Amino acid sequence: MPTYTYKARDESGKLVSGSMDAANTDSLASKLQKLKLTIITVKEKTEGFSLEAVDKFLSRLTKVKINDIVMFDVQLSNMISAGISLPTSLLTLSEQIENVRLKEAVKEVYSDIKGGLTFSDALKKHPDIFSTMFINMINAGEVAGNLDEILTRLASFAERDSELKQKITTAMFYPLILATVGVLVIVLIIVTILPSFAKIFIDANVPLPLPTMVLYNVNLFIRAYWKHTILTVIGAVLLFNWYKKTPAGKLHVDRALLMMPVTGQLVRHSTIARLARTLASLISSGVPMLQALDVTEKTIDNAIISNVLKNVYSSVSKGESLSVPLKESGEFPPMPVHMIAVGEETGALDTMLNKVADFYDLATEYSVRRLTALLEPIFLVVIGGMVGFIFASILLPIFQMVKTLKH
Repeated sequence: MPTYTYKARDESGKLVSGSMDAANTDSLASKLQKLKLTIITVKEKTEGFSLEAVDKFLSRLTKVKINDIVMFDVQLSNMISAGISLPTSLLTLSEQIENVRLKEAVKEVYSDIKGGLTFSDALKKHPDIFSTMFINMINAGEVAGNLDEILTRLASFAERDSELKQKITTAMFYPLILATVGVLVIVLIIVTILPSFAKIFIDANVPLPLPTMVLYNVNLFIRAYWKHTILTVIGAVLLFNWYKKTPAGKLHVDRALLMMPVTGQLVRHSTIARLARTLASLISSGVPMLQALDVTEKTIDNAIISNVLKNVYSSVSKGESLSVPLKESGEFPPMPVHMIAVGEETGALDTMLNKVADFYDLATEYSVRRLTALLEPIFLVVIGGMVGFIFASILLPIFQMVKTLKH
């Protein structure tokens, strides 16, 4: 069935454009008339090279940032709260959104809604932009009739999630820059300065001290096998990434992350915060418990915690408590388990989950600070030790030469 692009005007006289599948132009005209649209132009889409196809391809390469989604949620919520219909709100936003990829997606969602799809079903066509949690909460909002409230919650959730990621990224930025620059400077000294310096002493028959000999041999190795070294490193990284994507590999890597002294605590705290916040948002939005657990499990990146949620889903589906399998797993501290149990007993599970999320957001922030405070001196000591070793490898031959000249 061919696809047609069209331009039309709605009942208010506003210009509307989109695409639709139809057997022929008469069938398309009939479909548009049912949508109360007056046709201006119709054109059949053709396969092959075109500027429109190039623009569409380039738009797919554009990344949709969390801030773009937050602004979309807030603006759409405000417009629906003001009494503007969903299709009109989407059409208006599609003209204002700056991100090309999101703009195209919203236009397609608008066309699908005008074609008879629900909002959540139209969003499902863009899983690379709208998450499973986002779609499920929108679906719950459509059923409950509180879409504006759901969108506000989604915006708040996205903001908190973005803020947490930014804190972790910012905390790790300085130590990583320090380590990268330090290693590059050391490699530069070993490859460029040290060989010329060592050659002077070798030509003068001055025996090289152990530190100088070690670095000189490192330099010879780098010069002789730099291609092999780079290929080995790339191969090791690719092999690790492949292993990490296998079920067994991801379990081992994620288990190792959780068991690391300081980093493990950070990963556990941030994962619990995300789990609690996601589950609370879904439950308070009216998503059924089993569906909420299934969606939350898909949003958790750590395989160990994800498997715990699968066991929780199985237990809840049998009518059992939510807190018991969490406690039995041994992966959750007593405090959140106890609070969830209280929430189940009192019927305020979403409230308790939000309190757990707030606490572990704060705990994550403290873990980030602790990690930063620990990494900075470690990096300084390591880089300082390497620089000291290099200076020793340069100064010791000089002292050796002075002693030789005295004799």
